[in-house]
Amino acid sequence: VTDKDHTEQPAPAPTAVPTLCGMPLKYISLVTLAVQNAALSLLMHYSRVSMPPSRAYSAASAVLATELLKGLISLLIALIRVRPNPSQHTFVLPSPLSSRLASSPLNPAVFLERCRIVGKEVFRPDCWKLSIPAILYVIQNNLQFVAAANLEAATFQVSYQMKILTTAAFSVVLLRRKLSPLKWLALFFLALGVGLVQIQCIIAKSPSDEPSSADVHTMVPFKGFLAVAAACFTSGLAGVYFEMVLKNSTADLWVRNVQLSLFSLLPALVPIIMAPSHSPDSPAHSVPSLTHLFANFTPWAWATVITQVLGGLITALVIKYADNIMKGFATSLSIVISFLASVGLFHFHITASFIVGASVVLTATWLYSQPDS
Repeated sequence: VTDKDHTEQPAPAPTAVPTLCGMPLKYISLVTLAVQNAALSLLMHYSRVSMPPSRAYSAASAVLATELLKGLISLLIALIRVRPNPSQHTFVLPSPLSSRLASSPLNPAVFLERCRIVGKEVFRPDCWKLSIPAILYVIQNNLQFVAAANLEAATFQVSYQMKILTTAAFSVVLLRRKLSPLKWLALFFLALGVGLVQIQCIIAKSPSDEPSSADVHTMVPFKGFLAVAAACFTSGLAGVYFEMVLKNSTADLWVRNVQLSLFSLLPALVPIIMAPSHSPDSPAHSVPSLTHLFANFTPWAWATVITQVLGGLITALVIKYADNIMKGFATSLSIVISFLASVGLFHFHITASFIVGASVVLTATWLYSQPDS
């Protein structure tokens, strides 16, 4: 036996972990997602209840603005990610400077080539498949505004975790996915926890308990719960269908986001176009005409729109750099942040039923994110 046979092979180099300022990107993206989820529920709630109904901004306009901004940002990212062939755009004698100019995004020929490539990808023959989840997402976003206007931020955040239940159900039906007994147990506790939170919410606050006025926003918890349930249903179906499209396609994620936004524009415009005309002296309506598209939009309303747009971008980072377990922890963290902020900012009334229900939901979320083994 020679010494060569005993020579140990060098261990493979560890895979470089993407970092930002020395911190792993997966942790940065997850903490950002948790803060964004909590901030969105708080901003959406405050922007809807802080103004009287006669001066409330339109949820339909907010959804349209969100889709427009999300589509534009996704389009810019898709254009940046495209790598056209520089040799096709070199119109001067070869030199180091001309090579850099030929491949520069500032070169009009390069920009037009990027637009051509992205346009070809966006309008590919199978782009129509994104119309179904696009319509569902528009419905879901409108329902979220209804729920946020009728539920406390913490209650809305906890109740919205029912989307885990609907997503799992549609995964079993559409993707033929098998769930472990642990995940079924987690789903049972999730439904139980949300039920506890909603029961105490409806009992604790009824519309008849408070004087109603045209200048005072009155929350209707039962209406909010129905909106949350419908939003979770559409969210689960849209998410699973979108996953099916992504798995059966080689298109870039940002191209798919552009397609989603494009197909979302028409259903987002429908409630605005179909809105009845009102006289200038009549109270502001929930769905404006095109001439008053962003009427009554306050800085809080725009902050809600921007936060919702950022959520789509952060989710894309989480999909790329994190796993489902870490995402479950981010969801739990966002619930805790919403709860603490609701107590401090909105004087949210803490009850034993809410504490128990929220704790059950947190535990169920953690259980569901555990690996099957």
